[in-house]
Amino acid sequence: MTLGNSGAKNKNSFLNAMVKEDNLAPLSNARKAPAAAAVAAASSSSPATPVSILIEEKISVALNREGAVESSEIKGTLSLVANDASGADVHVAVNRDALLGMGAGWTFSTHPKVNKPSYEKSGVLRLKASGPGKGFPVGRPVGILRWGYNGVNGAPLTINCWPEEEGDGNINVNIEYELTRDMTLTDVDIMIPLGTADPPSIISIDGNYKHDARGGALLWHFDTIGASNASGSLEFSIPGNNTEAFFPFAVSFGCRDVLCPVDISAVTSGASGVSVGYAVNRVCIPESYQCA
Repeated sequence: MTLGNSGAKNKNSFLNAMVKEDNLAPLSNARKAPAAAAVAAASSSSPATPVSILIEEKISVALNREGAVESSEIKGTLSLVANDASGADVHVAVNRDALLGMGAGWTFSTHPKVNKPSYEKSGVLRLKASGPGKGFPVGRPVGILRWGYNGVNGAPLTINCWPEEEGDGNINVNIEYELTRDMTLTDVDIMIPLGTADPPSIISIDGNYKHDARGGALLWHFDTIGASNASGSLEFSIPGNNTEAFFPFAVSFGCRDVLCPVDISAVTSGASGVSVGYAVNRVCIPESYQCA
């Protein structure tokens, strides 16, 4: 994601400086850390569980200035890691009936090596080949179910921005956000270009902010956005007469929830049918999230 014409290098330099000053996470780390942490958690769970499952979504969202979703795309993967031999030959049962009711825009597909009739009939993900010496490779993640969505209902956070000339050489800017899903977002950064090095005069604000004079930008930051602060606003005034200067602006966050309600109901041994211990990690990563 880019910030006006300031470039990613300047943006990251500004955000890295914030780490030292205010202990705020950089935008790039806010996007990448949840996925890395989830993979690490899945790998480190081997002493406790024979199977680790990672449910990961990558989302791209384009908002207009009124806060409406112009487009949204979700790409999801359910990956399995067999942490030892007892987790290699397993059957994973998911809530396929719920997934079938997701409606238009959603698609689901199994890995070519997964027994597709088993999934379609009973929601059980298992390999076509099973038995001794066959099954999932130990210690290596394998994606066994994928899903995708294209439409206007894939944005967990909507934002609208209203810049208005005050008639005295200043622009008044009102920005509001709303959390539209039952999710908790962390390290939320909304990077707003200002079109000037002049500092904004903050009239009211939820959360925190930082001004980057060199990059001509304002960073609006929240440690967490969830049920307790599902909506919020920022109002500021700044010298200028170009109401287009504040677009596009970019959003980043971390999240341990996903938009698709895929869930694991059981993991069992392919040989005996007995339950096999497993751990599940979820992560949602915004690859591109902009308001223009």
